Amino acid sequence: MKLYHGSKSGIAGKINPYKSRTTCDFGKGFYLGDMPDQPKGLIASREYGKYYEIEYDISSLKILEFKEIYQEQLDWALFIAYNRNPALFEDYNILKQKYAAYNTSYDVIIGLIADDSMMNTLNRFFAGESTDKVMIDCLKHVKLGNQYVLKTEEACKSDRVKIITERELEPYEKKAAQADSAQRLRQMDSIINMYSKKYRRDTKAKYIDEIMEEWNK
Repeated sequence: MKLYHGSKSGIAGKINPYKSRTTCDFGKGFYLGDMPDQPKGLIASREYGKYYEIEYDISSLKILEFKEIYQEQLDWALFIAYNRNPALFEDYNILKQKYAAYNTSYDVIIGLIADDSMMNTLNRFFAGESTDKVMIDCLKHVKLGNQYVLKTEEACKSDRVKIITERELEPYEKKAAQADSAQRLRQMDSIINMYSKKYRRDTKAKYIDEIMEEWNK
């Protein structure tokens, strides 16, 4: 399959799962996307950024994939919350153990990409300022595809990860990527407000603390 990667300073040496920050969406790993827009947006403002097209062999690996159904979208969101803000799970030992195991039990984790515009929505959900229904309906408006996160050395082996193209973005590509990112931020602000009003009095909508209490049993 063809996947895409944006590096702020270029790939140096062997690809491995240990160079990224622990606080990325799915923890430490080598991040790829199945659509080119998000990797381009990631490096659009970087002077030495490099854009990669990669042929990837995913066969025979242990894979966790978050599907686009309610239960798994909540699982996806809570896993991101765990990686970005583990202190949130201090009183939820069962959930903490579950998401720690996600980070160590799979070669590849696949799920929707949350760009800056969607992170604003997620952060409001994590802070208890909006409900699950607002967050999930906002997800429908993010069209950046899935991220494939290579979590193990096996997933990063050179016979699996073959770089097809390595290049800098053209000036017009940088401008387009920056403009697209800015537009998504503006659009998501109004989308969040729309769904917040829609579900304001919905008694079936749940806040993150209610969901975590239920799931920690």
